[in-house]
Amino acid sequence: MMSPIHESCSQDTDPTSLTRRISFDVVEIREYNRILSDNPATTNGPPVGLGWEYSPEDTVRIDLETYESYQSNARRSKRQLAIPSEVRQDMLLAEGYSIGEIAKTVREIRKIRERRNISFHHMKYDPIAERVETLKRGVKCFVPGKSLLPGGMKSKKLESPVLVQVTSKGA
Repeated sequence: MMSPIHESCSQDTDPTSLTRRISFDVVEIREYNRILSDNPATTNGPPVGLGWEYSPEDTVRIDLETYESYQSNARRSKRQLAIPSEVRQDMLLAEGYSIGEIAKTVREIRKIRERRNISFHHMKYDPIAERVETLKRGVKCFVPGKSLLPGGMKSKKLESPVLVQVTSKGA
């Protein structure tokens, strides 16, 4: 049987231009185990993922052209690919997960999603927070007892704190 990937390189007259082509001739279909995932993109119910384990004896290899002829009319939309939460839960129970494990993961996913949502809504304040931090660093040089002279020369300590008012345009 031929290798599933064929790679060929052709070089034109110009040695710096290299054209690479890759082609496939075999499709290998494997069935992996399903696992309880940690993907917070799931909006309802437990997230299901693929594990690393598969059965080599159940692996099917078919010619690319044959595969494409079967798949040409079998394409599904994203909506058709979505698995209802009840079905995902049944899949995980069949894989040996307990209701407790599933419920715990769903709670953890909900917390992660809530934290991401809070973080997303606070992003609009990031530029302001950056400016405040920059100003704080700049104001530190006016703190009493700090040397303001180059080369580490000692300056007189100030008796009272220096008050600095910082304003920004448009605020």
